[in-house]
Amino acid sequence: MKQRNLAAIAFSVVTTLGCSTQPTVTSSSEGTVVVKSAMPDRGVEQALPLAEAECKKYGLKARLQSLTGPTTDRYIFACINR
Repeated sequence: MKQRNLAAIAFSVVTTLGCSTQPTVTSSSEGTVVVKSAMPDRGVEQALPLAEAECKKYGLKARLQSLTGPTTDRYIFACINR
């Protein structure tokens, strides 16, 4: 019985942590930045600041180039001059 409760608690903790992850840069170069967002519904709002920071390293600005799908969690930004 205790093992079953412990397993349920462990599953809940892992699930909760998985849902609260932060967006991350998965690829970055002078021309392109790919950001994996934590929440697809609000992904661009989370991804843009990370892309801006990466592009700023090269003296450039980030512009959303493409989405990888309609309910995507990955956003591709182009680093451009403005």
